Amino acid sequence: MTVSSLSPDRYGIDISVKILEPVMALTLRDGHKTVHVSEQLVGDTTGCIILKVTQDMSSFKDKTIYVRDAYTEVIDGFLRLVSDTVEPLPNVDIDVNTTNNLSLTKFVRKI
Repeated sequence: MTVSSLSPDRYGIDISVKILEPVMALTLRDGHKTVHVSEQLVGDTTGCIILKVTQDMSSFKDKTIYVRDAYTEVIDGFLRLVSDTVEPLPNVDIDVNTTNNLSLTKFVRKI
């Protein structure tokens, strides 16, 4: 699977991508439970997209990761890749195509 092949409402996505830069990070506390939510701009040789994960990603900057069991969703008309499971891929580097940013493409649902 490649970034450029992603489209809305895809499930079961496994993909290797490089983290380019953080977009947003939040830490939410509810009693004794702490939840990290972050968005990262990630990509591969075919394009880039914003990845939303529910874990602390601060130690992953500029690293290549393997995203497992992800899905795509459209938020305010823009595509996002979402996953709860990411793993670092040591000794792997990807040259990222930043000119094809799928998160900047507006999607319109037709009924």
